[in-house]
Amino acid sequence: MNDRAIKGIVVDAGHGGSDPGAVANGLKEKDLNLKAAQYMYDRLKELGIPTTIVRGSDETVDRDERVRRILDAYGNDPNVIVISNHINAGGGT
Repeated sequence: MNDRAIKGIVVDAGHGGSDPGAVANGLKEKDLNLKAAQYMYDRLKELGIPTTIVRGSDETVDRDERVRRILDAYGNDPNVIVISNHINAGGGT
């Protein structure tokens, strides 16, 4: 990648609470995002990598609160990785 020392990783489960994201075939994007984010968070922790998760449950987090939580984790540092999970719906025929 490069020679930067990673200070931490912030894992964001997109959507949540009253914002379901894409909905189709009995699935809600917010639920899939949370499952993926929780898996990533747990695995990164197992590897000993400093990691924070933005939301660990089905809660509504508005844009300003989401950014605040991201910045509160490790500050506004270029050596922080932010991963925001989203699973968008496709068009189809």
